Amino acid sequence: MGEYRLIFTDKILDNVHGFIEFTQVEKELIELPVFKRLQGIKQLGLTNWIFPGAEHTRFIHSLGVMHVADQMAVQLGYDGEKRQLVRLSGLLHDIGHYPLSHVGERAYKAKEDGTGDVLERQRAHVRQTIESLDEEPFLYMQQAGNPYHHEQVTKKVIESDRDIRRIIEARCGGSRLITIENICDIITGNVERNPEISGPAQLIHSELDADRIDYILRDATFSGTSYGNFELGLFLRNLSSTMYRGTEIIGVHPKGIAIADQFLMNRYYSYTQVFFNRHVSILEFMSEALSEAFLKAPGSEFPDREALWQAVEHHCDGTDFLYFTDRAFWDSLHHMEFPAGSFKAVFQRLLLRYQEMELTKNRELSVNFTGRSELMAYLSSHPIYRNLDGGEKDRIPTVFVERFTNQVPLSVFRERLSRASAGRDFSEEEEKRLHVRRLQEGITILHEGREPELLCDSPASLMSQLYRLRVLIMREYQYPGA
Repeated sequence: MGEYRLIFTDKILDNVHGFIEFTQVEKELIELPVFKRLQGIKQLGLTNWIFPGAEHTRFIHSLGVMHVADQMAVQLGYDGEKRQLVRLSGLLHDIGHYPLSHVGERAYKAKEDGTGDVLERQRAHVRQTIESLDEEPFLYMQQAGNPYHHEQVTKKVIESDRDIRRIIEARCGGSRLITIENICDIITGNVERNPEISGPAQLIHSELDADRIDYILRDATFSGTSYGNFELGLFLRNLSSTMYRGTEIIGVHPKGIAIADQFLMNRYYSYTQVFFNRHVSILEFMSEALSEAFLKAPGSEFPDREALWQAVEHHCDGTDFLYFTDRAFWDSLHHMEFPAGSFKAVFQRLLLRYQEMELTKNRELSVNFTGRSELMAYLSSHPIYRNLDGGEKDRIPTVFVERFTNQVPLSVFRERLSRASAGRDFSEEEEKRLHVRRLQEGITILHEGREPELLCDSPASLMSQLYRLRVLIMREYQYPGA
């Protein structure tokens, strides 16, 4: 085909990015019912109960990701064809999301079926979270293993939607690059099948990608907090790419180290202060527990897992998946009847009355730590931790663990690679591929005349010290009973 040109045919006004323009193929995709479905899914679930302005949806977030990804692609000098691929991947990256966003997703990903003693299950979950803190999975640019991860559902939606395929083939049919397969690989972070999409995949699926940039900016704007303030223009000016071992690596110039640090720190505080706000966390716990119960309850608007896959695969011929939005949760909450005195009835009553559970006198604990042994020296004497063994059975604990970066310096990476290879033989090619994946997934610094390195490798970055640091926040709520 000849030169692929981007021609913008329409635009929408966004209060984060200003005018967002779109091409004809994007306009036709946006007008599809399966994309408009995202207007019924709030980005932050029930967070708007606490931060009233947080009414934004997956719909406008998806447009924002498309816009930011394109700005990054322009800075990198991508041609029109590659830009369109990146834009479509950003636009469609959340098309398979769940009611109440990650609340609904966690219910479908859970191994439990919503039955049994929810208080004991939650205590066991908190214990397991703490016990596994020193486990470091050796995964780089891996696709989500759980089939109910929203990225896998998104992939299934795109692959099974004949209208999406028809529109893309009609408008981009002459392109060898703009294909359903490449779009799905970018969204899921699959960089193995087609090495040519390594760069585009990093713009949508890495530690500093368009998805994270937009939700940090958008969540801050709509929640009214300042934690997400981020100099996007300065970041874009420092964005660049290089070829490393035959693979495109996206990164920042050394002058961009400070802005990259700022982004990671703001993301950290957004999580600790907004996403795990003490009111939000208990509302999400109750909603998630009820969502799990809805999966097995006759008359619920939540299909069981098999029925969900059927609804996704056949969504062009029906409305079941189109209805699977926040409304499905609220309709189920209003219409379901649960046994009196059950946790489901208690949580249902509280949410229908816009109420939550109160903290116990133990309230909460928050501790920064670098290793589990250091953490346990503090935790072991705290009453919230001691109650995990069932001392106070009418208490509900919650736990949150966050870190500034999931990446580690090269020396630590090599140690983990050595441990991971014990008992199996990593070929030289596999080891090289893992080194490349490490750079694809993290925030990379691109030095002139030197090999690229991660942010946490550089003594000029705060992450060279903060990569070790994690925060654990535990809270204890009073279960009200019947």
